[in-house]
Amino acid sequence: MRAGDLPEAVRRLIADHIDSVEQLEILLLLQQHPERSWTAELVARELRISPLSAGDRLKDMARSAILSRLQGSEAEYRYAPVSPEMVEAVAGLATAYSERRVTVINLIFSKPVDKIRTFADAFRLRRDDDDNG
Repeated sequence: MRAGDLPEAVRRLIADHIDSVEQLEILLLLQQHPERSWTAELVARELRISPLSAGDRLKDMARSAILSRLQGSEAEYRYAPVSPEMVEAVAGLATAYSERRVTVINLIFSKPVDKIRTFADAFRLRRDDDDNG
């Protein structure tokens, strides 16, 4: 199966918002439990990944308006896409991942890597408003 066989909305979602399989699995975990709030620690425990990495992915998806960050003493996130189109694209991605896992993974890994951005991000100092409550 080829990436071109995936729905356009799914391909666009991956191109614009999904940079790793880890990020994809975090998104799908939260999408499966939209009523639940998640911390990086809870996500890490559920998926058996690093809490630091989970936290970074959650922040990225909140900035992309796929998740919402709840105010409180500890950063908590919920699945809350900003538009019905995004909800539909994520649902399509969940279906595609369950039916065509290799195709979805290949599409994620075939994305062009912006080496300059990646290099710059390694040295970027940013004020992280998410940690200030």
